Amino acid sequence: MPTAESRSAGVLRVRVADDFVLDTGTWHLAAGQDQRPVALIEPPAMPMYRQVVAYLEAKPVPPEGNPKRDDEARVATAVCLRWGSYFALLADPACPPSPNIDDEQVGQIDDDEMARMNVEISAALAWWFGLCGVNDRKYFDLVQRALAYLPLGPKAIHPHPQADTLRTCTMSDVAAEVRRTWWTGQLDQDIATAENHGIRVIANMVTLQAWRNGPIEGVHAGRFGGYGLDERRVSPKAEKAIIRHAQGGIFAGIKAVDYLRYDNAWPPPAERVLPFLHSLVGPTGWSLTEQSRSVRLPLRRDATAA
Repeated sequence: MPTAESRSAGVLRVRVADDFVLDTGTWHLAAGQDQRPVALIEPPAMPMYRQVVAYLEAKPVPPEGNPKRDDEARVATAVCLRWGSYFALLADPACPPSPNIDDEQVGQIDDDEMARMNVEISAALAWWFGLCGVNDRKYFDLVQRALAYLPLGPKAIHPHPQADTLRTCTMSDVAAEVRRTWWTGQLDQDIATAENHGIRVIANMVTLQAWRNGPIEGVHAGRFGGYGLDERRVSPKAEKAIIRHAQGGIFAGIKAVDYLRYDNAWPPPAERVLPFLHSLVGPTGWSLTEQSRSVRLPLRRDATAA
């Protein structure tokens, strides 16, 4: 990958397999308010998870198998997070590691980058949940292809601490009680949100639990020192912990979709979405429509030095 020191603009790419290179966006250099160099990163025209899906759909379906829920969670994590989001760039093993990658006191991820990943992972999960709740044949063919052709995370799925919360949110009696106790002045607006963006609301909550409230915070938190555009900033050890945690959370999310399907509540009616909107369990202020987001990345001064 061309370095920021030798170019002032370019395309960001990540090689996933010998026959598959992800387009993760374009960048160009600009001057920040404090004269620190800034990389303005724009997302690709095709969302990253869509690129992963297109790659898989062009592959032949392997011989008939019987994927388990663990397999589904591993595949969903790979498609929606590991390769289908900006995380792929931060954990790219082809890039040299950041010089302070092992310093736990230094934050390796900017707030703009976290916001982009939150949006991309949630948008991808919303698509995934929509597919697994509607088109079983296409869904299981995709899972089979990913098991054969895509680098995946650990095989063992560990129970997620928020699995019970997700399951509780799917229960009809809980939904009825949540609606009964909802703030009257906000009920109509939130019912409209649940009706218009129900699956994305659920995806936002799963993203919060499986991704944002997990080991990624240890990589994100810390003192600010600027970043290197062409460096790996998620260590292999941190990546493993992040993916393991996400697999458990996404497994719980897939099960939550199952519970709603078995209760004839899929696609979910607004009343069944309300528990996922509750401020005690779901994120506040997260996008319900975006597929990605631009990033303004402050660079370390030495990252652009000749």
